Amino acid sequence: MNLFRNYYNPIRNVMLIIFFVLTDLSLIAQTQPEYPVIRLNDELEVREILPNAFVITHKFPWGGNSLVVLIGEKYAVFVDTPYTPEATENVLDWINKQYGNRQFIEINTGYHVDNLGGNDALLHRNIPIIGSDKTVSLLRERGEATRQLTMGWLEGPGNEKFLKRHETIPYVGPSQIFQLTEGYHFTVGDEPIEVFFPGETHAPDNIVVYFPERKILFGGCMLRVGNGTGNRADANMDTWKSSVERLRDFDCVAVIPGHGIRFDPGVIENTISVLP
Repeated sequence: MNLFRNYYNPIRNVMLIIFFVLTDLSLIAQTQPEYPVIRLNDELEVREILPNAFVITHKFPWGGNSLVVLIGEKYAVFVDTPYTPEATENVLDWINKQYGNRQFIEINTGYHVDNLGGNDALLHRNIPIIGSDKTVSLLRERGEATRQLTMGWLEGPGNEKFLKRHETIPYVGPSQIFQLTEGYHFTVGDEPIEVFFPGETHAPDNIVVYFPERKILFGGCMLRVGNGTGNRADANMDTWKSSVERLRDFDCVAVIPGHGIRFDPGVIENTISVLP
């Protein structure tokens, strides 16, 4: 009878709930590694999430993620770019200084500025840029409209420098085009790379890039680490969730969202949970 009374004691129940919640949060914290941060400047941060795999975060002013994967002694695959050509130049210079001059290959996962704002710098270095036919057409049809939308979000005190720079970012598309619905598989050095279109999500052209030997998936802006869906201006809310569910088929140890500092496979499930 004493056990029965204790079990139904409301104060004790509250204490147990608090205990289990704190325990769960502690376990979650333990499973999220803290990656050392290399700061290239006030806007650019680098985190090595796996050996020779670096997430580049450009704060401009919203943190946007790119990925650089070093392959052998010769190559580097760059997935998405920082927002600006200048920031992209900084990343290229840092990689070449730290790891020797590399032959870069870029993959754009969509047509928004946080996917390809640095393309102009890449083309000036004769770096091939892989992207879909849909990205090319959307950039032509909607590029300037999305620029104006972004600048509208930036209006207000404190964002003047970002607003001014967004006005002049060259919107340059990829140089090597594949058909979106067919995807694109290729090899760099001895490593296969898979580019896959799961369906319309955050934007009609968002693709994912998978490194099967490393089990790294760059999911980009279709993946969310918080409780919201972010920018829905180009989103297909009818297919976003089912498209992300297809990413469960990838065997991953690291999953990279377009925004946010979380790189575990749970990002996929988090996204599914926040989508209506």
